[in-house]
Amino acid sequence: MIEIRTALPAELVEPLEEWLNEMVRCPWAIDVDAGGAAFQLAGFFDDATAAQAAWAELHLAFSALAAPRQTTLDDRDWKEAYKAHLRPWSEGDLHWVPVWMKDNYPLPAGHTRLLFDAGLAFGTGDHPTTRLMARRLLDFRAARGQEKFSVARVIDAGCGSGILALSAALLGGKNVLAFDHDPEAITVSRENLAANGLPDDAVELVNAGLEAALLGRQGDLLLANIQADVLALHADDLAAAIASGGTLALSGILAVEVDRVRQAFAPVLEHLWKIRPADQLGDSRVLGEWCDLVFVR
Repeated sequence: MIEIRTALPAELVEPLEEWLNEMVRCPWAIDVDAGGAAFQLAGFFDDATAAQAAWAELHLAFSALAAPRQTTLDDRDWKEAYKAHLRPWSEGDLHWVPVWMKDNYPLPAGHTRLLFDAGLAFGTGDHPTTRLMARRLLDFRAARGQEKFSVARVIDAGCGSGILALSAALLGGKNVLAFDHDPEAITVSRENLAANGLPDDAVELVNAGLEAALLGRQGDLLLANIQADVLALHADDLAAAIASGGTLALSGILAVEVDRVRQAFAPVLEHLWKIRPADQLGDSRVLGEWCDLVFVR
């Protein structure tokens, strides 16, 4: 296993996080010291060739990064290195826990645990955009009640590693769809279904882009953690996929972009949903530099 590591200027942390967030299998991690004053970028790869190719791609996008140092890790070093980047986190009664911590993580009675273990290739799901969507999922369940939630149609658009779809299924959702244009995302999601003891049909997994996946479908909750420009481009498809009384939850939006996304959806919602202009602002929450945007039909 090859590790490459370089100092990361503070001004590059946010744009680099945004760039990495678009990767399904991400070999990179951002380290911060205990005081939060210094950052490093670390990457983990099977061999030197893969490391060099990944660095070349990254450096093309972020030319200000200094040349990295390269280290060869044995199996034990590698396991400890990637475990340092994976940690449990929770929202309400939903907990995401690395599989090696399952016997030592005190899960409160009545709470739900999602296990993950695929190194940095899987990721923790602990990005602000994912947290925002997890909160909306929990809000939806609380508003509907468990019985209605179990039969609600939940859609995870651009599912990545399947975190949100798996969470919905583990919380009792029996009508969950997840899709992504990247076939590797579907493979990863299927692996994580098995890791959590869920049957293959617990989540319908579809390898398709947004327009094709949503054609002819409607959901009661659609979670779209993608990115602002894609959300705006597909406003019609997303709005049309919401059933009456349903919720459209959008994330992957930088807080400075939210007004632009609102403006893209306003005429679409007025046309398709027949809502008044005063109702088109949508509910939004901010977490760090990121935010979500939610509309109820």
